[in-house]
Amino acid sequence: MTVQIRGQRVVLTPLTPADLAWLVHWERDPAVARFAGQRFDSLAAACTWWQAAQADPRHVVLAVRLPSGQVIGDVELVEINWGRREAELRIRIGDPRYRGRGLGRDAVRAAARYAAGIGLKQLFLRVDVRNVAALRCYRAAGFRSRGRFTAGRRKADGLADMYLMVRALDAGPGGGAGIGPAAAGPRAAAAD
Repeated sequence: MTVQIRGQRVVLTPLTPADLAWLVHWERDPAVARFAGQRFDSLAAACTWWQAAQADPRHVVLAVRLPSGQVIGDVELVEINWGRREAELRIRIGDPRYRGRGLGRDAVRAAARYAAGIGLKQLFLRVDVRNVAALRCYRAAGFRSRGRFTAGRRKADGLADMYLMVRALDAGPGGGAGIGPAAAGPRAAAAD
């Protein structure tokens, strides 16, 4: 069974090797690199990253797709701490034709439901204070600022002020939407 997390307008599915060329392409976009940095510059480097992510029980990588199946972005849960039941969220809508349309917010909400469904209690993220669109998206998806700090990792223009934002997760009635550790795959169930 393939994991599918449905939002109102997007579907999250496991990222596949066939999707990696899109990630490499998006990382060459200056608008993406400005705030997200650049992790890899070749398909081979992206494949190495993807293989490492698949082997890591503390890392979940999902494609953001339109209902048609077209991949328009990606979502990651990284540094999953199964003891504290929290993870860092990363997201990008890489395809510029779909930015600014609320699809990122829908993907963040779907990812939060998925995270609650696999037993996480909290998500956090780091966002550049200059990234107004992302801040608007995260706040609308229930994240709140917890602090401000300076960081320089993967930033082409040096140090940047960042907000740490947090969202508590509540499974509530049906909050996991039928998605639990077993549906997330053996890595999540075994790591729990």
